[in-house]
Amino acid sequence: MSISVGLSLDVSGLQPGEETARVTEALNEFLIKHDLERDVVVGRGASPEEVSAWSEYPIIVTRFGAWADRIEQAAHDTVRAVAPAARVDLRWSFEDEDD
Repeated sequence: MSISVGLSLDVSGLQPGEETARVTEALNEFLIKHDLERDVVVGRGASPEEVSAWSEYPIIVTRFGAWADRIEQAAHDTVRAVAPAARVDLRWSFEDEDD
């Protein structure tokens, strides 16, 4: 069974400039590797020490549990590889749930 989800990712605790640029580039590569580049956008966070990524439209996923675990781990590993001290906050929203 497939479900529709939204993804929000905030990376904070970065050094403005080169470190935020490295994280932005790494997240874009991560999205391509996981076939999410059409679904998720990477951009500036709320402050110069943050990078964010978010889905603009629902992502349709089959076997969400296993897939989400892989995506979450890979996102954390991707950020840690270029910014070991950064904090990663990844959140899912479930588009099919009634409010």
